[in-house]
Amino acid sequence: MEEFHYRIRWRARSAHPGHHRSQTIGGGYEFRGHAALLSHPDPRHLDVHATLLDPFGEYKVRQFAQTSTIPVFAVADLSASLGIGNKPRLLSRITTAIAYSAFRTGDPFGFFGVNDEVMLRFPLRFHKGLALELHQRLGQIQFQGKSRGLNRIGSHLGKRQALIFLISDFHFPLTDTRAILDHLQPHDVVPVVLWQKWEWQPPARWGWTRLYDPETGRDRPLWLTPRSEARLTARFRRHREDLTALCRQYGRPPFFVEETFQPEQFSHYFLETCA
Repeated sequence: MEEFHYRIRWRARSAHPGHHRSQTIGGGYEFRGHAALLSHPDPRHLDVHATLLDPFGEYKVRQFAQTSTIPVFAVADLSASLGIGNKPRLLSRITTAIAYSAFRTGDPFGFFGVNDEVMLRFPLRFHKGLALELHQRLGQIQFQGKSRGLNRIGSHLGKRQALIFLISDFHFPLTDTRAILDHLQPHDVVPVVLWQKWEWQPPARWGWTRLYDPETGRDRPLWLTPRSEARLTARFRRHREDLTALCRQYGRPPFFVEETFQPEQFSHYFLETCA
C-alpha cells in the first residue's frame, strides 16, 4: 500500500488523541498556560514557582495541548471525463493512498464518489481495510454523467473542519470551481488535478483530428496546424495558471498529477504548503 504524510496549519478540535496539534487541553507536550488546581485537579502538573508567585495563594498546575485526530475525506469526481485514458487508474491509486495514509495516521476517513449525484460513499469512521475495498470498488465504477454533484457535496461532510482531497480534472469553468470551493468552506481543501498530456498536446502536428467531449457525447472534426496546436497549448497553460491562482485564494494551491503519481510528491506538497 502506498502512503504519504500530510500536515495541517490549523488546530484540531477533536477530543480523540491523535497526530495533529489541537485546541484540546490534555496529555500533550505543548505548554498552553496555567490553571487553578481546584478547576483542573491534576497534581502531577503542579507548578511550584507559579504557585509561589500567585497573589491569591492558589495552587497552579501546568496545562498542555493534546494532539488530536482530524476528519479526512476524499471527494472524487466520477463524471465521464474522468473515465478516459489513464485517469481511472490514477484516481484509484490516489484515493487508495489517501485512505491508507489516514489509517496509518490514526484519523477517521470518509469517501464520496460524485457525478450528477453521489454514486459511491463510505461514511466517516476509523476504517481498517478500507483502502483495499475502495480500490476494488473503484475498479468497477462506470464513469458517466457530469460533475454537478460537487456543488452539493458539502452537506454530506458535516460541520467540523476537515481535510478534504477534492479529486477531479477541473475541466469546467472557473466560475464552477469557485462555487464548489465556496460550498466547501470552512474546510481545508486540497484540489487534486488529474490531467493527461495528450489533452493539450495532440499526437499529430497537423492534419484532421477529432475533439470529443465524453460528458456530452459530442465530437467534431478539427483541422490541426502547428499554429492551432500552439493556441491549444497556450489555452491549457493559461487555465492552469488561473486555476492555481483561484485555489490559492481558498488556502492551498492545486496538486497536479500528470501521467504518473508518486506518493512522496504529496508529502513534499504538504511540507511546502504548511511551512
